[in-house]
Amino acid sequence: MEAIEKIKIGILVLFVLIISFSLIFMQIEGWTLLQAIYFSVATISTVGYGDFYPTTDLGQFLTILFIIFGVSTGLYTLGAFAESFIGGYFKKYNRMVKMKKRIDTLENHYIVCGYGRIGRVVVDRLKESGLDYVAIDSNSEILKAEFEKNPEFNYIVGDATHDEYLIEAQIGRAKALISTVSTDSDNVYITLSSKRLNTNLYVVSKADEQVAMDKLLIAGADKVVSPYMIGGLRVAELAMKPGILDFVSTFMSIAKYEYDEDLEIRKIIIHKNSKIIGKTLTESQIRYNSGATIIGIKKENDLLVNPGPEVTLEYNDHIYAFGTSEQLDALESMV
Repeated sequence: MEAIEKIKIGILVLFVLIISFSLIFMQIEGWTLLQAIYFSVATISTVGYGDFYPTTDLGQFLTILFIIFGVSTGLYTLGAFAESFIGGYFKKYNRMVKMKKRIDTLENHYIVCGYGRIGRVVVDRLKESGLDYVAIDSNSEILKAEFEKNPEFNYIVGDATHDEYLIEAQIGRAKALISTVSTDSDNVYITLSSKRLNTNLYVVSKADEQVAMDKLLIAGADKVVSPYMIGGLRVAELAMKPGILDFVSTFMSIAKYEYDEDLEIRKIIIHKNSKIIGKTLTESQIRYNSGATIIGIKKENDLLVNPGPEVTLEYNDHIYAFGTSEQLDALESMV
């Protein structure tokens, strides 16, 4: 039984005991209602002033019973209160300790700076993909509220422009950092700091202004995203080509919700030790071995859309593939 339920039961029983015995004492001892309640409360609280006490044998016998049941119920209720406050504190403390230990042992995880509207969407997507993450934000209220709903939520309260919070998030072992704080200047500063702390870190940053996109790239961001630009392009595409986008969205939604398949488009870079270097698409047997579909290949400054089977794969080619998560993972293993 939860502590709050114990408290409710204890208070109800105490109320019934006090009222019941007060009415009985009124009849037996001839007291007024106020005098009887006063005696009952003084007795059950173990104060026992002695200014009112039963004089009849029946009254004294009932007082003994009242003390036994009343004090026991009072102690039960106080214990429930203690369990609620002290137990709740230690439960919350233990959850915080566990979260700190999780963060301390993270590797190849994602650091999300800023837990606003965009940061929240990013964290939800990482969570759905089963990836480890740490959210950093100076607003403790929204972080704690999310932690109450999700005990596995990892967060650090602090300003991500300060190195100590990035270090606390184990930036040295992180795979990527996503900066979505409110101002472009802070995103530039976070990008500079994160690249200094971990030169191999993959950084994706949000930019509101066009001029900030160039500054973020100069600061070391690997990718810069403008929510307004993406939103504008999406609206324009929906207006100009509604059928195509509706088909893609519907197709991927059906795959997700009816067949539990996560379809996605992924960019994969061919590394120098890959066994498919020098082979054509046909010879590489990518489709046969992985099941993924190649929809484009970027070769230096050329982009081949829907490449033919005779296209030769080379080092540092960027392959754009479409398929399920498992198929794309298999393709990455090949590459």
